Amino acid sequence: KDPTHAADERKQVIRLGSLRKGQTVAVKPDVVKKSNCPEGWYKLVAGGYVCGKYVTRDLAAKELADAPHAPFAEGPLPYEYGLNLTHGTPLYRRPPLKRERGLLVGKSPNADERALAAKELAKEKGATPWYLKDHGGQKPQVTFDELKGESGLVELRMVRGFYVALDTQVRAFAGKFWRTTRGNYIPADHVLVHKPTTEVEGVWVGRDDEPRKLPLGFSLGLYARQYKIEEGAERPKRFDKVPRFTILPLTGKRVVLEQRAYYETLDAFWMRDLDGTVTRPGPPPSDLQPGERWIDINLSTQTLVAFEGDKPMFATILSSGRHDDTDKTKDHRTPSGSFRIREKHISTTMDDDSASDGIYSIQDVPWVMYFEKGYALHGAFWHSRFGYERSHGCINLTPHDARQLFEWVGPKLPEGWHAVRATETNPGTRVVVHE
Repeated sequence: KDPTHAADERKQVIRLGSLRKGQTVAVKPDVVKKSNCPEGWYKLVAGGYVCGKYVTRDLAAKELADAPHAPFAEGPLPYEYGLNLTHGTPLYRRPPLKRERGLLVGKSPNADERALAAKELAKEKGATPWYLKDHGGQKPQVTFDELKGESGLVELRMVRGFYVALDTQVRAFAGKFWRTTRGNYIPADHVLVHKPTTEVEGVWVGRDDEPRKLPLGFSLGLYARQYKIEEGAERPKRFDKVPRFTILPLTGKRVVLEQRAYYETLDAFWMRDLDGTVTRPGPPPSDLQPGERWIDINLSTQTLVAFEGDKPMFATILSSGRHDDTDKTKDHRTPSGSFRIREKHISTTMDDDSASDGIYSIQDVPWVMYFEKGYALHGAFWHSRFGYERSHGCINLTPHDARQLFEWVGPKLPEGWHAVRATETNPGTRVVVHE
């Protein structure tokens, strides 16, 4: 809203962050009564105020009955996640009765039953719903408006490939359901529960007890090999395999043979450039304060190095936005420049129905750190293509690495908050993105 048209008492208001339903925060005992919040404003111990309309001191309040559990204190992910397996899976506002569930799409994978459902719905509505059409194995070309539910019971119809964040399982007369962190219900037999794995973890190179230091190499290929280079030889000799995502401390020495670059490791072999990537951070910003934390992101090498001043602290690989020089609709490159983290969210939903590769929706994307418009660093549990371009523009990290950075960068997230915005007194960490 234009602040010049806001009430005088709202012109100096700054939104500091947000709380998620069910989370608890410490407040001061006094309540500030004002006309814009008849219930009274509670002053948070961590700073700021929250209107009493949205909070309670009664931990047994009925409104909290469907509150999601708090984010997991340990592990790479704040919640469990599920992959929707069927076009048209209904996302219910409450567990349906058996008769209400009826012949809903996806209840049975039987083709005859689905065809019968299509005919009945087409007869009733005059057209076949998008989720009963044959899309030839491709994503349906639909918008979020077209996904809206056809009744008060169904909030929306999901596209196969959507992810939901799972809170708890519920048994009802119509079967088993997962309640999502947003308070909806999805049939359990339509969900593949994600099993978290950590294939690669970044290295805290700045710690005294960590022997691995920069520069580092990261093996990315499925068929990577060790190479030996003898003095005066025109070509290297190939030896043992190097497992994918092996982290290799390097000497800094590089040679080119047969138009391929090779990097010497501290383990007495060489890594070929086609088989991996290496850290190559740029210089510190000229106005950097002594000991100031900042992050260097190299799009060419798909690596990230976090610094305190000129001291490297943490290094890992990433996936940035895919670029396409010939088709602008498919060009999702991550912008270069110097930015600051504007806000952090333990999780937030990311979706788009205008992407060139089709509609997508991922509830509660973990460890989100926005640094420029809709661009953010965040965890990505739905792929493992780290070290290569993969995203729609954001910086994808393994959930493990994203959580590590989330806790390291500013602004600091107060205890019990779900999101926080940077301010002058709680600034965001600088992020430098370059080729």
